[in-house]
Amino acid sequence: MTTIRFVLAALAIGLPASGFAQANLAGANYIGVVVGTGKVGLNCPSGTRCSPVDTNRTLRAGHRFNESWAFEVAYAHTDADWGVLGYNYSAEFVGFSVGAAYTLPLSASVGALVRVGGASNELKLQPAVAFGQSNPGTLTTRSVKPYVGLGLSWQFARHWSTSFNVDLTRADLRETPNGSKQSVTVRTLGAGIALNF
Repeated sequence: MTTIRFVLAALAIGLPASGFAQANLAGANYIGVVVGTGKVGLNCPSGTRCSPVDTNRTLRAGHRFNESWAFEVAYAHTDADWGVLGYNYSAEFVGFSVGAAYTLPLSASVGALVRVGGASNELKLQPAVAFGQSNPGTLTTRSVKPYVGLGLSWQFARHWSTSFNVDLTRADLRETPNGSKQSVTVRTLGAGIALNF
């Protein structure tokens, strides 16, 4: 009797994972868009209008090897608030990433996501310039950094899923044309929808 209960319990635990695998493998490929906020870890100078948080858009495409593992590429862009006449101090972030995604099924249609990989990041900065001083223009710094992401996905139809995502990476920042680079944290937070095909 104990063996029968054990087998039934194992089947009950295994069914949600199996259901998720069947739903999630409606197609081996997927493409999705995530919209939310992006935060660049700027240290805002006093007396300036600073905008470390703005709108972020991420486009992500992937290929599933099985119900757990996938290869992903992504493009992320955080808009900048440039202000007027160079009195602003803010940044624009663009990142291209390549990595792996792991899905842990939580139920028949819900899964937890973990993402890791590398990103080619570009950070554009508009420095704060006092009245009468020369504006150096937009300073662009490029770097290659690791990234990590967490998410929660829901397969609400055979070919469609929605997700909530948090992604973290680093980017180099140069505040003057010949100044030294400093590393800042870039965080994106958003909800998205994906087509599975």
